[in-house]
Amino acid sequence: MLASNHVLICNEKGIVQEITDQEEAGDDIQKLQGLLSPGFINCHCHLELSHLRGLIPEKTGLVDFVFSVVTQRHFPEDEILEAIATAENEMLQNGIVAVGDISNNTLTLPQKQKQNLRYYNFVETSGWLPGIAQQRFERSLESYNALSKVSPSSLVPHAPYSVSEPLWKLIKPFYKNKAVSIHNQETLF
Repeated sequence: MLASNHVLICNEKGIVQEITDQEEAGDDIQKLQGLLSPGFINCHCHLELSHLRGLIPEKTGLVDFVFSVVTQRHFPEDEILEAIATAENEMLQNGIVAVGDISNNTLTLPQKQKQNLRYYNFVETSGWLPGIAQQRFERSLESYNALSKVSPSSLVPHAPYSVSEPLWKLIKPFYKNKAVSIHNQETLF
């Protein structure tokens, strides 16, 4: 904790330049109420599903939740993009500076290209039917390649229960030197 005679010097963008004694700070000193905190990290976000906020009832269990997401996620693209922008702005307003974003498509790409926040994309791959493993892998790989152009990305399994053995084998080489995320122990049921 600093003594009250210290002043935080920022540039015109609000980036901290130094902390100095009040006597050395100059004439344009503003006294503000509040706390100074480092930026926060949203470690597990589904930005592409922002348009579903408030639409899915809480505490209905995993099966009902997943069913609701799968059946209710289809909205007009302009509404989805607007919800993505709104959600990102809310994160910024709440002090979030970096996001671990779970991605299943490239709808968040236009927002991420603005670089308002630092993103790490966890591009989910799922499919429990062995016969569609290659198709599911290629779809996820397409999203991975697009999102990787704007921010670091990993190709990851959705959950142990939603990835077939052939699909595991296809995505496993993408784990090397990457952060990996997987839904695990989501519910007691």
